[in-house]
Amino acid sequence: MSVIQYIGDFHMRNPIISLITFILVINTCLCSSASGQKEFGFKMPEKTKKIEIPFEQHNNLIIIPVTINRFLTLKFILDTGVENAILTEKLYADILDVNYIREIIIDGPGLVDSVEAYVANQVTFGLPGGVVGQNMNMLVLKEDYLKLSENIGDDVHGIIGYDIFSRFVVDVNYDDKIVTLYDPKSYKSDKKMVEVPIEIRGTKPFMPATIRQDGKKTSLDIMVDTGASHAALIDYSYIDGIYLPEKTIVTRLGMGIAGEIPGHVGRMDSVTIECFDFSQMLVSAPFEGAYNKVIKRGARIGTFGGELLNRFHVIFDYSKKKMYLEKSKRYKNSFEYNMSGMSLNAVGENLDTLKVVHVDKGRPADKAGIKTGDVIRSINGKSLSSHSLSEINNLLQSRDGRKIKVKLCRDGEKVKVQFHLKRMI
Repeated sequence: MSVIQYIGDFHMRNPIISLITFILVINTCLCSSASGQKEFGFKMPEKTKKIEIPFEQHNNLIIIPVTINRFLTLKFILDTGVENAILTEKLYADILDVNYIREIIIDGPGLVDSVEAYVANQVTFGLPGGVVGQNMNMLVLKEDYLKLSENIGDDVHGIIGYDIFSRFVVDVNYDDKIVTLYDPKSYKSDKKMVEVPIEIRGTKPFMPATIRQDGKKTSLDIMVDTGASHAALIDYSYIDGIYLPEKTIVTRLGMGIAGEIPGHVGRMDSVTIECFDFSQMLVSAPFEGAYNKVIKRGARIGTFGGELLNRFHVIFDYSKKKMYLEKSKRYKNSFEYNMSGMSLNAVGENLDTLKVVHVDKGRPADKAGIKTGDVIRSINGKSLSSHSLSEINNLLQSRDGRKIKVKLCRDGEKVKVQFHLKRMI
C-alpha cells in the first residue's frame, strides 16, 4: 500500500503513518511513453557514476526534493509501490501550466470506489546532482485526497517511484539519511551485505519471506513498499492455514484517497527474511472489503513497509533483480504501536497546529476525555513549534505506563488532561 495510508496503516508509529499505504494503492496504468520524443526518463550527467541525495524521514517515509519543469521544487515521497509520479495538489500543476492529455478515474483504498485525476505528459523532473528526467508522465489528483502534508507534518506534495528505481541502483541509508543513485552498469555490490532475490512484477518489487503464526508457517512473496509507514500489512484471506493473530486492536488503519481504512493491528509471531528474523512484528490487516483496493496493484498478500525497512541499510538493484540488506542502528528496536489511542494531524497554513483527527474508544486518550477535533497546544511540553509531528507521535508509542500531560483547546476553552500510555498489543 502506499502513500498515505491515512494514512494509514495504523500500525505505524502513529496512526498517521499509514498514510502512505493508501497512496501506494493507486492503480495507475499510465504508459511512460516519449510522446514522440527521442529521449525520456531519468539520466545522470555525463561521466557521472553516482549521486548522493540527502533525504528527510517522517513516519518511516523517505522524502526527497524533486524539481518539476525546471521551475518548481517540491518534496516527494520515494515509493517503490508507485508506478508513475503523482502530484497531490492541482494548484502546483496549474502554476506550472502542465499539459493534460486526459482525465481518468482511479481506484483508491477506503470506503469509496474511485477518485478523479488528470494525466499530464511531457513533464521534466529534476533531482539533486543534475539528474534529469525528460518527457515523462505525471498523475495530478483533481483534489488533494491524500492530505500528505497534514499527515506527515511537513510540506509534501508528491510521490515518485518506479521512474527512479528502474533507471538506477538505489541505495537507501536510513542511518545517514542519504539516498545514493548508481549507474547500474558500473555498480558493484558490497560483499558484506546480505543478498536477497527480488522479482519485479509489473513495476513493483517482491521479496521472499517466511511468516509464522500459532505454530504454523508459510513462505510468501511480499511486496517491498518504501511508501508505506507500517512494518507489515497482510490480507490473511489469501494465506492458507495462517490466520489473524488472536489478540488485535480494531482501529482506523489510516486514510486512503477514498476515505478511512478500518481494520485490525496485531503481532505476527515471527517474520524471516534470509538470515534476519523478527519476532512479534506489528501487522495491519484491513477489514474484508474495506481495504481490497489498498494493497497496491498486484500485491494481493500484502506489503513490507518503512517500519521494517528502516531497520536495514537497503540497496535496490532492479536490473539484477536483487536487494542487499545490512543491519541499521534500528535493527533491534521493538515494534511499537501508538499507546494513546488518538491520531494527530498538523493543520493550518503553516502546519503549526496539532489537531486530534481520531480517537479509539476505550483507550487512554478517550478515557481522559480527549475528543476528535480538539486542538492540542502541547503534549508533555512538546508542540509543533519546537518538535516535528513524527517526534510527537514517537512520544505516544514510547513506553507503557508513561504519563502524558496534554494542554488543549476546545470551543475556545483551555483544557488540561493527563493519562498514562497503555500497551494494548
